[in-house]
Amino acid sequence: MAVPATMGKILLVDLDTGELRTETPDDSLYHDYLGGYGLGAYYLFKLQEPHADPLGPDNHLGFFTGLLTGTPGITSNRYVVVGKSPKTGTWGDANSGGTFGPHMKAAGFDGVVVRGISPQPVYLLLRDGRAELVPADDWWGWDTFQVEDRAQELYGKDARSASIGPAGERLSMLAAVINDKGRAAARSGLAAVMGSKRLKAIVAVGQQAPPLADPDGYKAAIKEHRNYMRTTDGWKFFNQYGTAGLTAAAAASGDTPIKNWAGIPDNFPTVSRISDDAVMAIQRRKWGCWKCPVVCGGETEVKEGPYASHTHKPEYETLGAFGTMCLNDNLESINLCNELCNQYGLDTIGTGCTVAFAIECYENGLIDQAKTGGLELTWGNHAAVVEVTRQMAEGRGFGGEVLADGIARAVEKIGPESEPYAIHVQGEELPMHDPRLNPGIATSYKMDATPGRHTQMSAWSYEASFMPHDFVTAQYERYQVEGKGELYRKIAAHYHASSAAGLCLFGWCNTKAAVLPDALTCATGRTYTLDDIQRIGDRIAALRMAFNIREGVRNVEFKFPPRALGVPPLTGGPLEGVTVDIDTQVRDYLEAMQWDAETGAPKKETLEELGLAFAAEALYA
Repeated sequence: MAVPATMGKILLVDLDTGELRTETPDDSLYHDYLGGYGLGAYYLFKLQEPHADPLGPDNHLGFFTGLLTGTPGITSNRYVVVGKSPKTGTWGDANSGGTFGPHMKAAGFDGVVVRGISPQPVYLLLRDGRAELVPADDWWGWDTFQVEDRAQELYGKDARSASIGPAGERLSMLAAVINDKGRAAARSGLAAVMGSKRLKAIVAVGQQAPPLADPDGYKAAIKEHRNYMRTTDGWKFFNQYGTAGLTAAAAASGDTPIKNWAGIPDNFPTVSRISDDAVMAIQRRKWGCWKCPVVCGGETEVKEGPYASHTHKPEYETLGAFGTMCLNDNLESINLCNELCNQYGLDTIGTGCTVAFAIECYENGLIDQAKTGGLELTWGNHAAVVEVTRQMAEGRGFGGEVLADGIARAVEKIGPESEPYAIHVQGEELPMHDPRLNPGIATSYKMDATPGRHTQMSAWSYEASFMPHDFVTAQYERYQVEGKGELYRKIAAHYHASSAAGLCLFGWCNTKAAVLPDALTCATGRTYTLDDIQRIGDRIAALRMAFNIREGVRNVEFKFPPRALGVPPLTGGPLEGVTVDIDTQVRDYLEAMQWDAETGAPKKETLEELGLAFAAEALYA
């Protein structure tokens, strides 16, 4: 009998042969990793040989739901795509909400692992506990909206798809996996892996509800935590505005980078035009992920004009990447860029940041209109921002030829003199949160197994007051340099476990820390404590980093863009004079994690103590 809250089935797919095989994981794997990228890290570490070509047949691509995904909990709707990243060469994962994760579970599967390369385009159909590879020659070339529509035409209105668009088919490093026409598993370049395998989509159809060990207890626990959530300022804010409400205030505080990380709020005084009430003015209806009490999303529409569009509401990251980063205060143009990215399957963070990088290169004479095909890439030129984004989406022109694989590869094409303007870590464009305001995020950007990721929590979550209520009682100063290693470890572990279990970040930060062990206990019938959550989170963090070390990749050696650390410091604005001491932060973090200070590798005894003897053997045999 499967662990309660799970379907007890992982599907293994070999696209070289067309073989489909289902296995039932041992109960301990669900309890030790909680699904999501925890269980995904276990499967990939076990199944994949080291040093696989990320775009070759031996790279395994996983789609995993969390242990709580599809249960009627708080924001329990997430799924994750995992694999070796072709963009960074590290462990890669990309998380998405919406409705696909719960439907994948309702179709009878907790996870899917795919290897090989199909001789022809295919999609994977998951239906009522069965799986089938279906030819998709006629789907190849379609955008993600067309795939979603066709899946529902064929399999009913309850069918859901996670698909790549033309960008993923072209193996763009900025490509994203899209579900619900606007929810994106966007980072790490994993949609390019999907494209390399000629896997156009996964389509999920089913009505199986995951069983709960204690349905009444689960209902009562969730009701208590949900009622608490509705009293918080965070819930009220996100329910009203979504993340779009953050942009103006975050830019004023220095959190949102401006003018490709070189600007200050005075450089963008019209930021209110792309924030909160301005965004609400083009919202046509609210939209929420599966059974989510936050309901932070929406559908936006520009009915006419050159930027006519109808898509999911642009999130804070999108508004920052195409807005503040490019000094673009034209909201209608940003909404269209968002639609293009959703339709063609692109990461809005990476795409917008790459456009901002190109604008600065243009400003400094490294590229000109002869190279851009006549595009005048100047700050605030919203028409040029839209056109170059369209080129990146369609794979043509300057955008398609030079920018479509992101900043790191654009530097190779433009030249080394563009490096000072290239704000990325290990090839991943940095998102819209500035270490010069919350220094702890610099360590997250560098030392999480997936570099350049704002959705990995750490000491910065405390600095930004963005974490479970009542979780940390000790007091720390924002710019306190030493002594935050244990803070990083505690917060990161809790979030690793929460993310693996399938909960959304906005549920995590607007409830109490006990929501996770309470939900897991009632869902599975096994008692979980906060100490258990800490250990599980530590285990997941160590295994993901062990994956990197086995690949010969050391995060401690990753270069960090000096500009994002305040080297040299800004001479004006709220972050004037700030420089981040990342070396001290990393040292304290590694000490707290009991990882090696020189290599950044989890120590052998640490891995063994966490129940990862197989990883210890792989690293230290």
